Amino acid sequence: MTAPPWSQSRESGAHPAVTIAVAKRKGTNAIDIAHRVTQKLDTLRGTLVPADVHLTITRDYGETAAEKSNELLWHMLLVVLSVSALIWLVLGRREAAVVLIAIPVTLALTLFMFYLYGYTLNRITLFALIFSIGILVDDAIVVVENIVRHARLSTGESAGLMAVALRSRCSPSTTRANSR
Repeated sequence: MTAPPWSQSRESGAHPAVTIAVAKRKGTNAIDIAHRVTQKLDTLRGTLVPADVHLTITRDYGETAAEKSNELLWHMLLVVLSVSALIWLVLGRREAAVVLIAIPVTLALTLFMFYLYGYTLNRITLFALIFSIGILVDDAIVVVENIVRHARLSTGESAGLMAVALRSRCSPSTTRANSR
């Protein structure tokens, strides 16, 4: 006869324990599974599980998944707001509005496509989403900056820079060097 497994806690010390591990299937939501298992345990208390048995959840991946997704959303909000503020300071209010709208809309479309195709978020896709946020922010800044540059070129605001660039390109010293 083998001895039962033991559980150790600071409050109650060591005592015999029964452990049950529940794993989610591919394509299911860990948060939903964790909530359903907890609800099922509550309904079984007093019938299948004796009322005097102490139940302890030692590891809840649903809670971990919820924390990580909430942290991701918080960081996305911080990134969008800080990049928009920086764009506002450097390029202007309209340009900041473009970035403020473009980034959340793109991420929402990405998550909508995930939903349509039945994909779920796991640690790998969360990492990829975080990585793509950096690329998305960089692309938004480059696009907005080029739009502003072209708009200023057409209005003549940056004629001073254009004149400097043309003079450096068409100066007599570069003309002689290019003809050799």
